[in-house]
Amino acid sequence: MSDTFGLYFKIGFTHIYNLAALDHILFLVALCALFTIADWRKLLVLITAFTIGHCLTLALVSMDVIRVNTRYVELLIPVTIMLTAIYNLYALRRKEDRLLSQSSNQYIMALVFGWIHGMGFSNYLRSTLFPGESLTTQLLAFNLGIELGQILIVGQILLIGYIFMTILKIKLEHWAFTLSGLAFGLSLYLLIAQWLIK
Repeated sequence: MSDTFGLYFKIGFTHIYNLAALDHILFLVALCALFTIADWRKLLVLITAFTIGHCLTLALVSMDVIRVNTRYVELLIPVTIMLTAIYNLYALRRKEDRLLSQSSNQYIMALVFGWIHGMGFSNYLRSTLFPGESLTTQLLAFNLGIELGQILIVGQILLIGYIFMTILKIKLEHWAFTLSGLAFGLSLYLLIAQWLIK
């Protein structure tokens, strides 16, 4: 069991913590845009909402309760990034970014978008499942690996933001605008690329 747990923990971690997972990383970038390193507790709750969303989907797809169309999932994931970036820009325009970043709307959005991203994770996970091993162990380990990868990515984003905002004196609004614009632009490229490939 420990070998299975370790294997799937590593699979989950390396699935999110590498550049091949650019779409999921871009979502985390957009999700972090309105936060500073001082907000890490609030951001951790937001990331947990995202994790709960994709855990539910992973479980349902792995148990064959629901089936997903890979084509639509691959198109929807960039859309979630773009919508998160638009939400950030809306918050900045209203100059209520600190208030909006802590609103329940963002937690609901992270939960729903986590559900969509979980569909993307599930396609990969299904191809690696061992029929003779405990599904619960494999799911738990895979999710914990993803969660650790997400926390490391978020920590790096916050650290880079700290350097820009504290040391280089970049305003939060400018930093958030830059991250959101970057996430939006790259996700739009991914969306177009997915559409043309399919």
